[in-house]
Amino acid sequence: MGSKLAGNRVTGFTLVELIIVVSILGILAALVIPKFTNASVLAQVASTQDQLRSTRTALERYKLDHNDTYPDISDMWGALTGKSDLDGTLNAAGNYGPYLQSVPENPFTKSTTVVAFGAGTASDGWEYDVTGQPPIVAVGFDEVTETYTAP
Repeated sequence: MGSKLAGNRVTGFTLVELIIVVSILGILAALVIPKFTNASVLAQVASTQDQLRSTRTALERYKLDHNDTYPDISDMWGALTGKSDLDGTLNAAGNYGPYLQSVPENPFTKSTTVVAFGAGTASDGWEYDVTGQPPIVAVGFDEVTETYTAP
């Protein structure tokens, strides 16, 4: 592009050419940026679903090993990440566990705290209810619609 004047002298781009290039770049950015922001939300959803699946499996395995009883909410992560005896007492030499390698973090709230079902706030990670099905849910995450709404 660019226009030639008399002789071999070349001038820069015209204002119209620059406006066209900037407009094209703006249109491309408008198409690409939402895909990247949506990808991070999709990654959080997938991570939350994976954390829930792993934790629910660990809870069911714990329940099977401990006379059909879930761990107490006061030390649920300790019970799932440590070794225990048949009665659920944490014991490094115990015959049961660990059921999880590490404590899962809620990808939306960045928290590992566990509270009673229905009591979750934006600073909590998980809600736990041994009588509910499922027994653990992510605070603010709706599994049906795969959306997060801060409590």
